[in-house]
Amino acid sequence: MVLAWAKAWSDKNVPAYLGFYAASFEAPDGLARGAWEAQRRERIGRQQSIRVDVTFRSVKLKGNEAVVTFRQQYRADTIKSDNTKTLKLVRAGDKWLIESERAGG
Repeated sequence: MVLAWAKAWSDKNVPAYLGFYAASFEAPDGLARGAWEAQRRERIGRQQSIRVDVTFRSVKLKGNEAVVTFRQQYRADTIKSDNTKTLKLVRAGDKWLIESERAGG
C-alpha cells in the first residue's frame, strides 16, 4: 500500500494519491480536509516531475491498525528532502488507508 501511494504521488495522479487517505485523516496544521486536499493538488500540480522513494524501517500491526515507519526520499523540480516518515494506517474493508502522517524523528 505504501509503495502504491508513493507511485501515485510520483506519477502525479492526484485522485489516486488522495484515495489513500482515510475519511478520518488528521490534516496537518488544523486544516480542514477540503483545504488540505486543495493544497496537495496545487503543490503536486506545480511540479514538472516528482519522485518518491521509500525504504522501510518498521511495520507494526495491531488488529485493524498499523504503524509504518520508513525513509522517504522526495525529489521534485524545486524541492529535495530525505527524512523519516511515519504513517498510521487503518483498515477499511480490504484496503489500508492513511489516518495520520508525521515527518521527522
